[in-house]
Amino acid sequence: MGRAFCVLSEFEPFGRRAEAAVGAAAGSNDSYFLFDPGVARAHGDGVEQAVVSGCGNHYEEEIFIRDNVVVWSAGHHVRKRFSASSTVLKACWCSMESTPEPLLCILHSNSLSTYTPSGEFNSVPFSSAMSSMWPMPSGLLLQRAAEAVPYSVSPAAETSGSVYFTLQHNLEEPEALCVEVSGRIQSLVDSDEQIIWTSGRLPYAVSYHSGRKQHTVWEVKSTNSRLEQGRTLERSNSMYLLQCWREQGSNPQAAQVFIATDDDREPLVCFVIKDAKRLFAIKLSRAPEPAADVAWSISAVSAVPIVASQPTLRRGLPRLDMLVLAPDGNVFLYTGRYPLCTYVLPASVLQQTGQHRVEKLLDSVNTRANVLTSSGKIYRCIVELIPSSGITRSCLLALSEGLRPSFYRFVLGSLMEFKPGQLNKTDSSFDKDWSAFSGIMMQWTGERRSDSYKHRSLSSWEFLLQSNRHRNGSHPYPSRRYELCPTHNSKNERSGYSSMLLEVLETLHLVYEDFKLDVLRWGEMWKLGVLLNSIAVAVEEYDYADHYVRDFPTVVTSRVMSNVSSRSSGLIINHFTWIENLLRKKHATSRLPALLTKEDGSLDWSRKVLGFFEVLLGSGNRDKLLSGICIKFAPGTATNAEQMTVLAMVGERFGLSHLDRLPCGLSLPLRHALNSCRESPPADWPPDAYILLGREDLAYMSASRKSGAKDVTMAAQYMLHLRPTLPFTEREPIPSETPPMEGQASDGMEHIFTPSATLRFGSDLRLNEVRRVLCSSKPVAVRTANAPDVSDPDLVAQQQAQLWQLAQRTTALPFGRGAFTLSTLRPLLTEALPIPKLVLAGRLPSQHDATVNLDVNAGNVSEFTSWPEFHNGVAAGLRLAPGQAKITRTWIVYNKPDEPSYEHAGFLMSLGLHKHLAVLAATDVFRYLAQEHDPTTVGILLGMAAAHRGTMDPAMSKMLYLHIPARHPPSFPELELSSLLQSAALMAVGLLYQGSAHRLTTEILLAEIGRKPGSDSSLDREGYALAAGVALGLVTLGRGKDAWGLADLQIEDRLRHYMCGGSETSDEYRRRFDGASGFSSVSKSFDDQNQTGGQVMEGSIVNLDVTAPGATLALALMFMKTNDHVVAARLAIPDTHFALEYVRPDFILLRLIARSLILWDSVQATEEWIQSQVPDIIRQAVVQAKGSDAGADVTPDLDMEALTQAHVNILAGACLSIGLRYAGTANAEAQTLLQHYALYFMKEKSQAASGTSPNDRRVDRGTLETCLDVAVLSLSVVMAGTGHLETLRLLRYLRQRNDTDIVYGNHMAVSLAIGFLFLGGGSLTFSTSNGAVAALLISLYPRFPTSPNDHRCHLQAFRHLYVLATEARCVQTMDVDTGLLVYAPLEMTLHETSLHCETTFSRVSPCILPERSALKRVRVCGPRYWSQDMQFLLSETKPWWEHGETGDPFNGGVLYVKRKVGARSYADDPIGSRSLLSRALQRVLVDENADFTIRDQSKVDELVGAFSSDPSLLAFAHLFCSSSFRGEFQDFCLLALFECVSMDKPALLQTYIGLYTSVEALINRVTGRGNCSESLFYACLAVQNLKVGAVLVSRSKSRPLLFQVSLAYCGAAGHDPALQGPSLIQRTFLVSLAKRMDDILTHWKCRRFEDREQLGPPPELISYLSSHTWPRESGSSEDIQRLMFACYVSWEGVPQPALVTKALLEIQQSIPDWSKQDRNSLLPMLASLLPGTPPRTLLQITYCLPLL
Repeated sequence: MGRAFCVLSEFEPFGRRAEAAVGAAAGSNDSYFLFDPGVARAHGDGVEQAVVSGCGNHYEEEIFIRDNVVVWSAGHHVRKRFSASSTVLKACWCSMESTPEPLLCILHSNSLSTYTPSGEFNSVPFSSAMSSMWPMPSGLLLQRAAEAVPYSVSPAAETSGSVYFTLQHNLEEPEALCVEVSGRIQSLVDSDEQIIWTSGRLPYAVSYHSGRKQHTVWEVKSTNSRLEQGRTLERSNSMYLLQCWREQGSNPQAAQVFIATDDDREPLVCFVIKDAKRLFAIKLSRAPEPAADVAWSISAVSAVPIVASQPTLRRGLPRLDMLVLAPDGNVFLYTGRYPLCTYVLPASVLQQTGQHRVEKLLDSVNTRANVLTSSGKIYRCIVELIPSSGITRSCLLALSEGLRPSFYRFVLGSLMEFKPGQLNKTDSSFDKDWSAFSGIMMQWTGERRSDSYKHRSLSSWEFLLQSNRHRNGSHPYPSRRYELCPTHNSKNERSGYSSMLLEVLETLHLVYEDFKLDVLRWGEMWKLGVLLNSIAVAVEEYDYADHYVRDFPTVVTSRVMSNVSSRSSGLIINHFTWIENLLRKKHATSRLPALLTKEDGSLDWSRKVLGFFEVLLGSGNRDKLLSGICIKFAPGTATNAEQMTVLAMVGERFGLSHLDRLPCGLSLPLRHALNSCRESPPADWPPDAYILLGREDLAYMSASRKSGAKDVTMAAQYMLHLRPTLPFTEREPIPSETPPMEGQASDGMEHIFTPSATLRFGSDLRLNEVRRVLCSSKPVAVRTANAPDVSDPDLVAQQQAQLWQLAQRTTALPFGRGAFTLSTLRPLLTEALPIPKLVLAGRLPSQHDATVNLDVNAGNVSEFTSWPEFHNGVAAGLRLAPGQAKITRTWIVYNKPDEPSYEHAGFLMSLGLHKHLAVLAATDVFRYLAQEHDPTTVGILLGMAAAHRGTMDPAMSKMLYLHIPARHPPSFPELELSSLLQSAALMAVGLLYQGSAHRLTTEILLAEIGRKPGSDSSLDREGYALAAGVALGLVTLGRGKDAWGLADLQIEDRLRHYMCGGSETSDEYRRRFDGASGFSSVSKSFDDQNQTGGQVMEGSIVNLDVTAPGATLALALMFMKTNDHVVAARLAIPDTHFALEYVRPDFILLRLIARSLILWDSVQATEEWIQSQVPDIIRQAVVQAKGSDAGADVTPDLDMEALTQAHVNILAGACLSIGLRYAGTANAEAQTLLQHYALYFMKEKSQAASGTSPNDRRVDRGTLETCLDVAVLSLSVVMAGTGHLETLRLLRYLRQRNDTDIVYGNHMAVSLAIGFLFLGGGSLTFSTSNGAVAALLISLYPRFPTSPNDHRCHLQAFRHLYVLATEARCVQTMDVDTGLLVYAPLEMTLHETSLHCETTFSRVSPCILPERSALKRVRVCGPRYWSQDMQFLLSETKPWWEHGETGDPFNGGVLYVKRKVGARSYADDPIGSRSLLSRALQRVLVDENADFTIRDQSKVDELVGAFSSDPSLLAFAHLFCSSSFRGEFQDFCLLALFECVSMDKPALLQTYIGLYTSVEALINRVTGRGNCSESLFYACLAVQNLKVGAVLVSRSKSRPLLFQVSLAYCGAAGHDPALQGPSLIQRTFLVSLAKRMDDILTHWKCRRFEDREQLGPPPELISYLSSHTWPRESGSSEDIQRLMFACYVSWEGVPQPALVTKALLEIQQSIPDWSKQDRNSLLPMLASLLPGTPPRTLLQITYCLPLL
């Protein structure tokens, strides 16, 4: 009778029931498939532990398909329900390189839909209809439908009639599947070759040729491997099929194909030929030739793979057996080609159905399969033979790997025969599993003892033939049941079970030692020791038996052993001894068994631990250790053994939680390696390595630099600190931080009070003040003198006059607000972006804040506010943070108003400056342009060009040139385009072609600078020419004379002509007239020579007032930073009176700026440099002018007006030059100098207004105001983002002025300066790269408008291009443990340049960092935080890292830091008083001789909190160190706790407590002060554990002390090159434990002797060495004697009796009269015969030698 299936229930697809529950109509073509839940999980999530698993997941998941509906369910719950627009043909799970998550692929005829478990969706359209698909390890295999017509012409559709395609990325098109035939790779075009199966785990596929009726096995290959061989395909990542095996003869198509596992655990491809009633298998590892035969075959009509007999690990390919349905209807469980047992349906099912014939097996997942009966019903059944007991499962897994396959099958069969009930959690307990397994082994040992003396020795083959298992088995295929290779009898061959039991002993002994290295398995270890002891005695391996008695003397039975020497004497694997010898001898003492060195095997824990110790002690090399262990190393630099050990632990995914499972003594050397690397680990380590070291700060920084890096997950429990609920808590509430109440208008700055900004600017109110002065959404205060003689109409007139003046300031505020809030908001994308109102009304404080509106009759208010509304929209849009991938075209269109507006036009431009407009489609851009709204068009042109800056995008280029009528061909219809649009289009062209030196664009822009005026565009010619000149400079930015293909254009000469004037030559006229495009730039009906511009007749003479500014800036940008003195000479300041007459003073300012940009390296922030720019004649004239005020004579023929105006413009130009040169640097010298000149211009203006200045009749107040604006703008550019307080006071004063001569442009300059000073809320600053300086120059162009609608000389929209010059160089530090922003000192080092040597300075974060080109090193310094050191190579051209950029060392401006133990944050402890207390306590605890006690136990929690905020340590202090419990143990816990927290070693608390309690429990039991506790049960293991920690404490007393792993470590720490640094655990603590252990054993031995003065070896030792006997076990007193003797043997390192007997024989042969000699004379020889035995133990053995 076979075993009964465990039937779960009658099976019905749950998706069918789910669809019926929602009322869906029943379908006729329903389909489904079941799968393992692990398939739908991302690989690599969490820590994969090699823990033995019996059946993996205890449920399966289901995909159900009906028409166009797909239902994903698990555990009778619907997870997802997909409804498609077309019929679903097939669904499957697969993995692709495009995403780390698995993909649910749903196939339609014309497309493929992919879904991830996290919700991402993508659709792949097909060029032709597809009919089926199969998953592969990294992609999909698609089959084109028969007679499918391609929907479109594509490369995939034209690939020579391919039927099969591969898809490796869900964003690419499928490509044709290729096969390798005769060494050539070609497309698979044979339509008769049909793919019938693929594997999602292994790279194999099976096809069936319908013509030849043959099966073929293919291996899926990648062309990457072929590229190495010199063969290339069209794509480097293509896949192709390589034929592995082809069937000989012909067969019907296989009904089932699946993967199973052979005896040697190699994968098999199994074919079920239903018509032939045959199953045959192909072994993949053989890689057979095409003519190879099948590996083996059996009779079958149906079969499925199943996890049944062999335990599996959670990693790798599962070990699959087969459930086979034979032709006679019986169901057999096969492992490889051998059957194990039969299965039948249980009687309860047979009684219900009356049917007992199984028709088919299907839908197997792990341990479950569906059984289809002849009645048509399907039952879900479990087939599992794997026990639920962990120890039993571990033993079976080791036996499956260590025994010969025939022996393992025999063991498994005997286990099933011994225990007929199913071994699963539903009907068996863990103890019952172990009882069955150990019962079989004990039965074999009993048969061995009863039969060995009565019968002759049998060979293994004969014994199995005579066994009950063989005689009672009834199987239809007996010849294939156990096909063991028979061996011949020999007189030396062990009989029957002995051979197998010896293999079992050797294998399970390794499991026993594996348990010894894991404290969580110690609870089961004694059971295995009892079993192994019995097996060892049965096979006469007495050394093994003695080994287990030593570990568990109170439970393992000792027996009188014969004098027969064991075969394995001295060869027993003992992991503790192996590690101890490794610590002593510094090399692996022996090569370990193959089972221990196998990767991902049953003993993987031992392999890792032993490998780590061998790596740590420097034996072997990185690739192969001397012991034969292979260790995986994580990538990274390692310069010593400790660093290699850390990389090995990370490579093997050995985390802190695993380290806690090691015995405390064993963990000490590994923890020492981690601690030694903690201070300054290499920078290229993976994040998990830093987590292992306790450097979470470096882990987060490393993870942020790597794209797609996974979360760090290897932190131990004591590292998981509590995080705050709120990200930031204010000490004092700031009312303005709260969002506006209902009914209150938003000012667009509510969000600016971030934790970073508040932390950076401290507790002052500068942010509130900036918010107040830049607010434009509230009525402004109007204060007038309430004179009694003023009538009401006059008072109203005064109020309106003042309100109009204030309105100009209000309309200029959006410039500053846009800079202040730049990139500070992440909007809610489900709502429209609110734009603050621009309120021009006033309020009267004297009349209880009564509101007064602007009189509309005094002017056109709508025209007055039109362009300010544009700037208001720009300011609102600039709040958005760049790099937000979630800003889509849908959201942009969602914000579009019904009617075009100025605000939305500015909003569009701001989106372009942040590169968000790139998501718009061409149709969206067309709809905006079709509105024919000039501001909207300006916003689109500039925004799209900024979003595509430097790309030379052809589509953008066409759109821009469409708005430049001068470049239209003659036949093009005339377009009515304003000069604003044309200027914007020219600037956009420059942005689009920035830095490209594009020849055609250069010619066009060069010609447009000198373009003659048209009849209706003369008013804004200056702005048009300036835009053309600046655009030309952007195209040739910094290229100078190195631009290829531009030499013949004579750009320098032509720009010189535009700057200095003169008549055009014929060549110049022809070039300008015809242009580069070959057609006239103006209508042919116009006579260019007689063309007039509104008011000026211009012939061939160049109008310098129009062309000079643009030409000057073009030449400056073209030769920027080239330091070309020849070109700079063309821009020299006039130094003669005659030359001054021909150059306007404001042009002198531009020339000085241009000259400074070219001679970039010569600009210095010194008074000497500024004065050197002033020509002598001007300097002398200014001196004379100052002297005339004192009565001195002045030269009468001097034009003092020209000289003084030139002087102030030179000073202003020098200020702007310094501002550009030191932009964003916060240079103190530049700040001081620029502030000085700002005050100078203020003084000059005030004196000019009062008439006391010598320049009052020569320099008008408007010019001085412009110079003042240039100076304060330059100052704010230098101090950008710093919020400098003195500069803020100056700007606030300038804003408060309300003089009548202050126009709109002056307010705009001050507003911009305030915004620059707090750029991005203090998080941004300016760069000095070529593009940034050019953008700043355009924004700061020193010609300010007189009114909000003034665009004559400079389009106001260009003022916002400063956004292109910003960089997010602000770095803030975040405590990695608390998640709060903190202050931290940063040390910065700058590269050496021609102007300064290498410079190092310090700042406190949050702060602005220097530019990337100057930055050499950034280091977290100071005593409170762990050091971080980031070094950078010199990179002059690379900009600052953008948000989200891979490799950003500052993680987008957040630098994670980790606080040292005992230190508090600077916000909590500014002067370090609490930290000083912590350091004082730390110094006391470091002193080993200090007598430190805490008198007031109620303060323990507070003192611990001064060192650490770890909640687990605080809980330990509260529970174990409380004042309510006083005693020796509590005092020790308190001292151990302070030792661990003060030295930042919390993990060692477990080590201290473990070592202390193990010794104390033994002392209490020996002295009778306590009862036998559970810790005594593992006393011998604890002794061994301590031994490994310290081999030698004292060189003079060479005694092995688990105390000896601990003591060995302690002795080696600081002396061994592999264990550098001080010992983690106090040496005095281990010495005291060793002393107490010696005292215990001495006390025990004293009880055995009356004369304590002549204390010899205990009598138990003599009996043990002479007769191999242990103390009796008849009562509790004898048990304690056995325990103490076992501790004595382990502590003193007594060798096994067999080794002592062998040594004695050697002594007898060498020294016949040895008994007559002195015992001490035998010590040298005995030491050589018993290596590793301590001298004290050898002396004890010499006392016993005469008695042996």
